[in-house]
Amino acid sequence: MNSPAAKQQFGVGVQSLEQNERSIKVTWTDGKVSTFHYLWLRDNCPSGFHPSTQERLFNLTTVSEDIHALSSSFDESSLYISWSELEHKSVYRLEWLYENAYSPDFKATSESPVTPWGTEIMESLYEVQYDDLMREDSALYEWLSAVKKWGISYVRNVPCTDQGVIDVANRIAFLRETNFGKVFDVQSKPNPINNAYTSEALPLHIDLINQETPPGYQFLHCLINDSKGGESTYADGFKIIEELKATSPGSFQILSTVTVPMRYHDGETDIQTRHPIINVDEDGRLVELRYSPHLVSTFDMDEDMMDRYYRAFRELMVLINDDRFVISIKMKAGDLCIFDNRRVMHGRNAFEASGSHSGSRHLRGCYVDRSEFESKLRVLNRHYGKAPSQR
Repeated sequence: MNSPAAKQQFGVGVQSLEQNERSIKVTWTDGKVSTFHYLWLRDNCPSGFHPSTQERLFNLTTVSEDIHALSSSFDESSLYISWSELEHKSVYRLEWLYENAYSPDFKATSESPVTPWGTEIMESLYEVQYDDLMREDSALYEWLSAVKKWGISYVRNVPCTDQGVIDVANRIAFLRETNFGKVFDVQSKPNPINNAYTSEALPLHIDLINQETPPGYQFLHCLINDSKGGESTYADGFKIIEELKATSPGSFQILSTVTVPMRYHDGETDIQTRHPIINVDEDGRLVELRYSPHLVSTFDMDEDMMDRYYRAFRELMVLINDDRFVISIKMKAGDLCIFDNRRVMHGRNAFEASGSHSGSRHLRGCYVDRSEFESKLRVLNRHYGKAPSQR
């Protein structure tokens, strides 16, 4: 069964197998090498999953930690293993093993789906027409892919109704509800409960950093904007963090490891959490930025950290307001902007909101979480493109 250089339909096959004490080493025909540990293989045997739900049924404690392969072989499509316990046999698709390999050859070649940007994005800001987005799943796929890559995009000619922003968001998934409701109106109001509901300038920020998990993607739909001023501003937090890490690694280290209190409170709510302002995964890749000067609470770190932290925080603030990174766009009626709320900061310039012009700038907004956004993109990938890397 072990024919040399066996290849399968997806274009890569197994060159050779090597059984070791606790794992199997696979050498692929493209030169890559992957190690699959026996416990990992047994836990992922296809027979251990429900045929309809695809949820795992196998209980790892039903085998010992010393389980191993008695024999292994391969053909053009599959890897076969006979196990040392319970006379069990497993069959794995080679394509599945290749896609889920976790050895250095595979992690090193994984590509990030994210492309950080500065002001140069104004030359290529991705746009889509509302009618195309609502009618064609292929247009939806291309749009979501662009938003994943750049973190921001505009939809043009969205109907200027209360339902417009909801219809666009629902093309992806259901809405995330917060203490501001499922949908919120951004306009100057008397006795505002948030700075967004004034005519004052809003500095760049991430929404709702005080939540345990801030909303993933934000939608802002312009219903009217004939006031003087009120331009929307944006900056890619990931690009800025890259700059900070390169120029001041000590500040990056502090801001990505020391937690600070974050809080929003009014007469009805008092929502608090603690997190670093910069969040990275176990491989050091950026996950999110939690930057909002009006929602960080009083810093309370140890005294030997306080001055160093303030210096690092100030250094980040200076970069965030650097002209190399900030873009400004005057929204017009029918424009809708979507952006990754845990990556792309947004703000606005002050606008006139007095007398008869008090309602002349009105944006309507909502959120969809990252998990739902990613789910929709993966489903569409099955039909229109290659699934994005999950590493």
